[in-house]
Amino acid sequence: MMLLVNRFRQSSAWLMSLPASLASLWRRDYHDSRIILEQEGDLKYFSVSGHLQRNVVRGLIVVGSASAVTITVLAIFSGLLLLGNAKLERSHNEIYSALLGSADDLMENGIASMSKDEMLALAQTIRERDIEIRRFVKSSATTLSSDNISLKARLDATGLSEKAIKVIHGNAAIGGFRSDQIEPANPLLRGKLSEEIAKNHSLMDVLTALPAKMPLDDFSTTSSFGIRNHPITGRPKFHTGIDLITGSSDEVRAAKVGKVVLARSYQDYGNTVIIRHERGIETLYAHLADLKVKEGQDVDLSTVLGLVGNTGSSTGKHLHFEVSVGGYPVDPQKVIETAYYVQKSKN
Repeated sequence: MMLLVNRFRQSSAWLMSLPASLASLWRRDYHDSRIILEQEGDLKYFSVSGHLQRNVVRGLIVVGSASAVTITVLAIFSGLLLLGNAKLERSHNEIYSALLGSADDLMENGIASMSKDEMLALAQTIRERDIEIRRFVKSSATTLSSDNISLKARLDATGLSEKAIKVIHGNAAIGGFRSDQIEPANPLLRGKLSEEIAKNHSLMDVLTALPAKMPLDDFSTTSSFGIRNHPITGRPKFHTGIDLITGSSDEVRAAKVGKVVLARSYQDYGNTVIIRHERGIETLYAHLADLKVKEGQDVDLSTVLGLVGNTGSSTGKHLHFEVSVGGYPVDPQKVIETAYYVQKSKN
């Protein structure tokens, strides 16, 4: 034992001194040398220049170092390959377990009594199913990723701020569904597909929470969302909603299922109805000629809230319509157009 320890120490000391020895050989000054050979009484002289000696030594050092590096890289690569194979084998074991089910299920189905040939045939069937399912999962992940890119682009088009999105999510940022909340037990459905599923749930969570219906069946927009000159004062002012005029029925209906939290004359809006929906979303309907609902009343898409009118600070018969998320006004037209398209496609 002591002999092995001593040899290990000697080997370690030699390895530690090797770089210094090679550096010394590289920097060493070589002098011209002469080799004398005697053959059958004749003397022959061979001269070896110091320059040649230095080049030969340096060449051997370079070749030896390159060989050592190559061997090291190959050893590391072999180690990584072994680890990869071990990981792949564990994955296959998980897949087979997921496809075959528990040991109790195997016993109930009589698989434990199968012959060797039958077991080999079953294993081949499982492998084919494994390959087929992997292809399906990869294709599904790619398709879902493309859908998510499209949904994210549509969500961005609504102009919803990150604060508004967090309100809808319940203070969770976009993509706020953690993958472990919907992480499937089957290992085939984890990874990229699981991430895309979580992202899709997050995007759809926002887009399906938004109102997807205008309050008038037939309308045209007379004033858009954003900065405009106020029709009465003539001064620039931020318009927090849109103004609509109807081409047929004056009946104003709820844009989304909710509860009436205000139904009365309200500031400069005149006769106003405010409905509170889920996820911090509210809609406002102003300048109504008549109110058809009461505060605390539950409403749906068919409920008539009132009639288009000209009450409050108004220059003509129209409906002022607002959508807000967590108290932040958003563009009703963009929000509803996007939500309608997404929810219609989903159905």
